[in-house]
Amino acid sequence: MTFLGLLIALGGVASAQDAQHHVDQAKLFVKKQWYTDAEAELEEAVTLDDGRNSFQAWWLLAQVRYELLDAEGAAKAARQASELTRDPDEALQAAQLADWIEGTFGLLVITSPHEGMQSRIQLERSSLLMDPDLKRFVDQMALEWTKPQVLPIRIALPAGEYLVQGERVLLEPGLGVETALDLSMGSLGESGFAALQVTRAEVSTGVGLYLGDRTAPLGPSLEVQLGVTQPIKGILAGVVVDYSLRSYNVDGFGAVRHPATYTLGVRLGKELMVSGPLAVRPGLGYRYGYLPGIPFECIDEASGVACAPPDELDRDPDIMVYAVGRAHIPFAELSVDWRRAGRTTATGLGVRVVVDQAFGFVPSPGTATVSGDGTTIEYTTADPAWTSTAIRMMANFSHAF
Repeated sequence: MTFLGLLIALGGVASAQDAQHHVDQAKLFVKKQWYTDAEAELEEAVTLDDGRNSFQAWWLLAQVRYELLDAEGAAKAARQASELTRDPDEALQAAQLADWIEGTFGLLVITSPHEGMQSRIQLERSSLLMDPDLKRFVDQMALEWTKPQVLPIRIALPAGEYLVQGERVLLEPGLGVETALDLSMGSLGESGFAALQVTRAEVSTGVGLYLGDRTAPLGPSLEVQLGVTQPIKGILAGVVVDYSLRSYNVDGFGAVRHPATYTLGVRLGKELMVSGPLAVRPGLGYRYGYLPGIPFECIDEASGVACAPPDELDRDPDIMVYAVGRAHIPFAELSVDWRRAGRTTATGLGVRVVVDQAFGFVPSPGTATVSGDGTTIEYTTADPAWTSTAIRMMANFSHAF
């Protein structure tokens, strides 16, 4: 035998040993009723040269798939097994299982308005089912679907009449024809639940107020927020743009409104369905932007205007200025929303409470508004940092599409 022939022969032995090893391991898992692990071993076995033509591997795979409620996959594996054996009894046994599944089960395909949506599926058999094994199959499937399922779903069930999410479905026997059920947003899980799993545009508006000495001149503001939220593996991730119609009080001059009152940010949240269409979403986020009206007391010297935070000068100030701060703003929020689902979209109305903790600074040198006449001047400060806490109360409208 040539060296190349020897390598091929040894490779064939190794392949056969590998396939048999997977089958033996699967048998051990079956005894322990670890059917998912057994299926993984057998799927690996039938990809190998010797396992691909093994009646034993395919026949055991058919039985394991049936235990895992994959009747369609079980029929395919049984049919493959019946074609691989030379033993007429084995071939008959496998063919009978394939024929029985194909003549007893029907194929149901459940779709949703958007691929990849998740929902619990309510399954109820409405026609009489006498066979205890088939009844067990349906009961186990109904129990499995109490966990969130990713749509679309393709599943073989015993033929007959069912209620799926309250909708009547009649499955005819035979795996060659699919019975389709297209679920609307409103019929997926609890009312409005589907809205959590598609891209959502949000508009919020309300009132915000900064607290603390460093932001004392700032009055209450009208807040407007635009956001886009996307679910990512159970977490809601979003981007937000905030704009505030905010004014601050300049001593001796009155209220001044500054256009630089916007921030950009991101947020993460987890939405929990409380009851029916009611949802609660706690979240954390971060924004960066501008906040005008940060007060400084200043001394007007020949070299320029030197400023410090209020009450930190060692003499009476010559002038008071108000700078535009830059702020890093981590925040925590809690939203409560009521959702209404339509055919392919969903809307939500609710309220949101947000607590901001701003860590800011002002540029130095920079320009600031002077008290008294509202003009601007150049200034410097050795203490540009400031902090403040804010609270916002907002109404929220969302639209999932």
